[in-house]
Amino acid sequence: MNWEAIGAIGEAIGAIGVIITLGYLGFQIRQNTAQLEQNERTAIASAVSVSATNYRENRRYIYTSRDVATVVLKGMADPDSLDEIDLYRFRLVIQNTMDALWDLYAQTVTTHFSPETWETQGVGLIRRVFLTAGGRWFWMNHRDEYTDAFRTEIDRILHL
Repeated sequence: MNWEAIGAIGEAIGAIGVIITLGYLGFQIRQNTAQLEQNERTAIASAVSVSATNYRENRRYIYTSRDVATVVLKGMADPDSLDEIDLYRFRLVIQNTMDALWDLYAQTVTTHFSPETWETQGVGLIRRVFLTAGGRWFWMNHRDEYTDAFRTEIDRILHL
């Protein structure tokens, strides 16, 4: 066997090695992509869980206390009818609601959380709460506590 034949065999073996390496890299890239997609789905599911927990906790404060429920109902109808302490309590309950909505909105924008969830749950809750006298009072007095993008979205929903 001459050196040219040995060189050709070496090149063929090298080419086969490159092909095997590229195939292995392609397999690894597909596995990595699948894992990244699974991680994204897990993160979105976690965001759903956190948002749902926030809503449930806020509602729990209301339905477990007749006093808080009374303050919320009175505040929604006419926040001016509340004394200083009850107005403060009302504001905190509504702020918890708004913070949960802000979280849902942020998850929708940053993690590709389902826009349908925002439209059905977020927008629906905003309309139910913030189209009341007390909801409008809260938004007009505390809207500056939220980001420009979120304020714009709320204003769009409330037609302000």
